Amino acid sequence: MRKPEFSAEAPRIAIVSHSHPSVTKGGAEIAAYTLYKGLRAAGVDAIFIAACAEESRAKLALASENEYAVFVRGEMFEHFFQLGAARVGEELEAILRARRVQLVNFHHFTNLGLGALRRIRALPGLKLAFTLHEFLAICYNHGQMVTPVGQRLCQRESSDACAACFPSMTRHDFIFRKKLFLETLRGFDVLISPSQFLAERFCAWGLERQKFFVIENGLAELPTCSSRHNAETRSAWTFGFFGQINPFKGVDVIVDAAEKLHKSNVPNIKIRVHGNIIGQSEQFVTRFKDACSSGLVEYLGPYDNTNVARLMADCDYVLTPSRWWENSPVVIQEAFAVGCPVLCSGIGGMAEKVVDGVSGKHFRPGDGADLARCMIEAACEETYFSLVENLPKPFDGLEMARRYLAAFSGRRQAPPLAAEREPAAHA
Repeated sequence: MRKPEFSAEAPRIAIVSHSHPSVTKGGAEIAAYTLYKGLRAAGVDAIFIAACAEESRAKLALASENEYAVFVRGEMFEHFFQLGAARVGEELEAILRARRVQLVNFHHFTNLGLGALRRIRALPGLKLAFTLHEFLAICYNHGQMVTPVGQRLCQRESSDACAACFPSMTRHDFIFRKKLFLETLRGFDVLISPSQFLAERFCAWGLERQKFFVIENGLAELPTCSSRHNAETRSAWTFGFFGQINPFKGVDVIVDAAEKLHKSNVPNIKIRVHGNIIGQSEQFVTRFKDACSSGLVEYLGPYDNTNVARLMADCDYVLTPSRWWENSPVVIQEAFAVGCPVLCSGIGGMAEKVVDGVSGKHFRPGDGADLARCMIEAACEETYFSLVENLPKPFDGLEMARRYLAAFSGRRQAPPLAAEREPAAHA
């Protein structure tokens, strides 16, 4: 693989994450680690620092002397204001000083705490970048931007609306929470978002537009296999779901669609569901199992992400039916990488990554009947090959590193964000 020609005078960079991929497999920590590995592969002097829960110490597997961990205790972390123990900031500072780091790129604040970010921000001579991976700073409801009661999409935060979602808090609590986050994040030199949709939301919320760069997350490894679509041997069109099995991810929408397809006696469609069922209600689990018994839906259980390309290659399409906005779901890039078009909810980061009628198809969020319609339309050779021909090519960690280095040095303009435009909800 050819390495890009980076300057030999590039600063020593620290990539700081709220976890390590050997401990947890969330999108933010995987993206941060992919960037770190890309920087190292490009010859950049980079280190990786992860904030890991004390109880996960045995799981942690640091790969080299360039990877570090600071350990945190859950009982010492306050989640509403995202404040942690002072010791975490002290240990983080000690690592940065010992390694003479000149540029720090944070990828989250959870586990670390806003106090640690503010402590590092106060150090002289450091350039600071922050990558926003989700909406937790804006939305206390797990960053979902969905109301806890009624599960309605939230178009824009306000202290009154947030207090209505969480009656145990006051509007003044939410005013102060927002002020704390804005003061902290405004102190960074560069802000990076994997999607324009996320960047727009944070600009509307109060962050400086001119600091933003939109850079897609790279894949840790580009797959060597591709979709094995074969019209002559295929018994049915196969639609795959990959992810956590819960209502937020829209698995209930898949069940609704399956019921519609089953009642309509559609003969040539199969749905394969891959993922974990954890912490779901008995009603949800029972309904999901009933759908699997129909023969149209097949549950294949949890999967190791290292095998996702092989599993996707057995599908014609990948489904992303999330009920919330999403930001930049890695499953979409993984699908594109193996040559699978994507059927997704037509909102948020999903609608941005999947162009309707070009690289996939959109359906109304939460609407199983519309997903069923979309699947029937997609089960067509002409439609399939038209979409496959237009799939974008995801990039790897090395290209991700190149784009980040450009943003760190300010060599590119801020993204052309749509001023004062509300995202379409299609709801």
